[in-house]
Amino acid sequence: MAKQSNLAKQASLPDFMYDVGDRIGLLKRVLKTLGNPDKRFKIIHICGTNGKGSTATMIAAILHQLNYQVGAFTSPFIGTMYNGIQRNFADISKSEFNDEMRQIRQVMARPAFRNETLSEFEAQFIVAMLFFADHPVDYVVLECGLGGELDATNAVSDTMYSVFTEIGLDHLGILGDTVTEIATTKSKIIRPGNTTITASHQRSEVFQILKSQAATKQATFISADTVQLTATQGVDLKRVINFQSTIKGRIQGQFMFGLPGTYQLQNLQTVLTWLNDFVAKVKLPRQHLDETLTAALSDLVVPGRFERISTRPTIFLDGGHNPDGVKAFVTSVNELYRSRPKIIINGFLKDKEYQSAVKSLLTLKNTFFIVTEPQNQKRELDAVKLSQVYQQLTDKPVQTFESPIDALKEAIYRTHEFNDEPIIFVIGSFYLLNPIRSYILTKGVDFHEN
Repeated sequence: MAKQSNLAKQASLPDFMYDVGDRIGLLKRVLKTLGNPDKRFKIIHICGTNGKGSTATMIAAILHQLNYQVGAFTSPFIGTMYNGIQRNFADISKSEFNDEMRQIRQVMARPAFRNETLSEFEAQFIVAMLFFADHPVDYVVLECGLGGELDATNAVSDTMYSVFTEIGLDHLGILGDTVTEIATTKSKIIRPGNTTITASHQRSEVFQILKSQAATKQATFISADTVQLTATQGVDLKRVINFQSTIKGRIQGQFMFGLPGTYQLQNLQTVLTWLNDFVAKVKLPRQHLDETLTAALSDLVVPGRFERISTRPTIFLDGGHNPDGVKAFVTSVNELYRSRPKIIINGFLKDKEYQSAVKSLLTLKNTFFIVTEPQNQKRELDAVKLSQVYQQLTDKPVQTFESPIDALKEAIYRTHEFNDEPIIFVIGSFYLLNPIRSYILTKGVDFHEN
């Protein structure tokens, strides 16, 4: 009898094996043994440091509105792991997930995979590929996890598009120690002959690395600066978008856009650049694209990305967890709520560049800070240590809570101390956002009644 692999025996999987042996080679072997499910649909691969989730969700929403069957694999998930695998915006069910995992365990129990195991993320990726093959889709929007070249998602056989959002410093020491090294690692998802699209505001060295890699792979390279857009504030947090491609004979128009946050306009520009090429590639009619975009994007919510989760009091959740992400968050807050009093609940992982992120947060005026810890025992930054960074920069003590929920309750209590009701912002790791978001959605009451 064949010796069972670790995956077959363990109820839980290792959460990180990025640098343990040839991960991509192993995943390709697993996919091949399972019949290469990733070859049964076209893949739009999303990579970058910030904006991946929003960009992926927007592209999936547009494809769905165009009447395609759409799969989406995103990370980190908000809520449960089932939220990270969706078909037409419906989560994979627990039973469906377990059915696909059963196939994976059977494969990993074979002699060919003896003494080999998959990480939790790798297993989720394989589950997604199987699920989208077993429940047929036309397109899969595939978001990179940790990075590029060695990311589990790079084990797919081919991609139609490689879409790059802003690339900056994150996962230092794993993807690289400089922006140049990180961009080089991420650029390796570009496949021969595909279409590669980059956000328009990339650092110059990042832009050149992506352009060079695309040329090496004979891929079509398009910058998002080929689409021009303007935004006018509409009702509530929605904006009216006017856009036009600078490539002759391509898309233009006006639609309603519902995602708040200044940084979402850059992500939107990248999405419209993709759409401009996609419409031409699959020969879709350009008429009624305004209606399609309004239907797809006017009421779209991307959990944890400048997401308004409550109105009484007003609470926003934002997963800015690295210097560039926090700067983008600060810009959005200043654009929308510069003069309003603010309460910020903040927590980071200890492997992030949190000192410079705190410096950016402290530029916000009329703001009261509460520090807490993300719910990740291995990687959480101790709240006391984070509070020390605030104190060193301000010479003032900061309220500190070990529990994110206690921090939230304190923030809500504090709202009564202001003449003008403050806005509560939760900013930092998704491991901070997740418990707070779940608590608010479960509670579902007017906090002012407490």
